[in-house]
Amino acid sequence: SSSNDKVWAEINKTNMDLLAGTFVAVNAAGGVKRIAAATDVVHGIVVRTVFGDSIPHTEPTDVGHFSHGDEVVALCDDDAEFARGDKVYIVATAGANAGKITSEATGNIATNYYVTELSTGNKTAAITLGFAQAVTAAQGG
Repeated sequence: SSSNDKVWAEINKTNMDLLAGTFVAVNAAGGVKRIAAATDVVHGIVVRTVFGDSIPHTEPTDVGHFSHGDEVVALCDDDAEFARGDKVYIVATAGANAGKITSEATGNIATNYYVTELSTGNKTAAITLGFAQAVTAAQGG
C-alpha cells in the first residue's frame, strides 16, 4: 500500500483568511486564493494547522493534494446533503461557502472525489479521490 498525499506551504497573497477543509485556487499573482468562479484552477485543499480552523492571510497556508484511497476532511456547503458514495463538487462562487463541497453540480466545479464518511456533529465529510468513469453509449447492430 502506498500513500500519495502531499502537503506543502503556499503563500496567500490576498487579504482573506482561508478555512481549513476548503479547496483553494491557483492565484495568478502567486500562491493561492479562495475559489470564486467555476473557471478557477483548483490547487488543493487547505489542511488544518497550528492556526486552527482559519489560517491567517499573513501566514503560509498548508495545501494538501490527496490521491486514491487517501481521505481528507472537507467542509460542506451549508445547504449540502450527502450520502456515502455521493459525488463531490466544489462551490464556485464568492462568499461564505466558496471552496466548500456540495452535492450540486450546476455552476460548480466537478471533481473525482466522493464521500466516504459523514460527520454527525458538524458540516464536514471525509472524501477520497475516485476513478474517472466514462460510459459509452451502446451502438446498434
